[in-house]
Amino acid sequence: MKKICLLIVAFCLLALAGCAPQNAATQGGSSSGAYAVVTDDRGTVVTLPEKPQRVVVLSTSLLNFAAAVDGDLAGRSAVKAEDASLPAKYQAVPDVGPVYNVSLEKVLACQPDLVIASADHHAKLAAQLEESHIPVLVLKTKTYDDVKRNLDIIGKVYGKEDAAKAKEAELDQAVQAIADAVPAQGKRVAIIHATPSSVSVELPSSIAGDMAQLLHLQNIAADAATDGQTTRIPYSMESLVQADPDVIFLTSMGSSDKIEKRIQEDIKGNPAWASLSAVKAGRVYVLPEKYFLLNPGLDYPKAVAYMAHLVYPEAVHE
Repeated sequence: MKKICLLIVAFCLLALAGCAPQNAATQGGSSSGAYAVVTDDRGTVVTLPEKPQRVVVLSTSLLNFAAAVDGDLAGRSAVKAEDASLPAKYQAVPDVGPVYNVSLEKVLACQPDLVIASADHHAKLAAQLEESHIPVLVLKTKTYDDVKRNLDIIGKVYGKEDAAKAKEAELDQAVQAIADAVPAQGKRVAIIHATPSSVSVELPSSIAGDMAQLLHLQNIAADAATDGQTTRIPYSMESLVQADPDVIFLTSMGSSDKIEKRIQEDIKGNPAWASLSAVKAGRVYVLPEKYFLLNPGLDYPKAVAYMAHLVYPEAVHE
């Protein structure tokens, strides 16, 4: 009987040991024994059984998040956009093609155990990689909240949550200092986006729109009814004249000659353009691509300061 009791006790102890976390790791808060469990911007739950050793990042906007926590990469997107910079740590890392045209073959050649992709560009590629049983985190990077969430996620990936939180606190302090330096009731602004084929107006959900909101600026398109995912709506000179913003920002991506032609035809070519208060006051500014079309990531405070300086040069210096 005594032997039977001892066997029962031993069995219970083994059962309890099996229920305990396999490592203090589960750094993503997993109770399954996995290293991390992360929900990405598709709403997909991605389980990482072990700490990734060969991470490939497919977006220029996401590279700096890995650099912020001193994370190693096995592959990364090519950096070709004007003014975009590549962290020195990743200069020698193999590139897998530009963000808009990533090569599946080059990604697979890196033998990744995790791929971090852009929600804007890599939905199809993510599905192909997952068919090959490669975990993929698909992230969007538009707003400042996105920046902070991505820092948290990549901190978990590399097991460096403390470094991510420290960087997040540093960003918060810098952005808040700029926001505190400008009026609480900001000027009225329009953010016009031009491509060689069209002209549109940016919403608060866009990169530039989010920064304007952080600075208490009143975006004339803020009340537009959308699906919550749209970052731009069709442009209308009639609506622009009616709103008559104090400041107009211009963003663009593509061939500068073709964009200038489109702006001349659709905007400056309209006689109503000259009647706008912002135009009369000379308060029409072109926003640089590196800050306002490519998410600035860790340079968010610099981008916010850039916009603030244009509107309130006496209060904020670049």
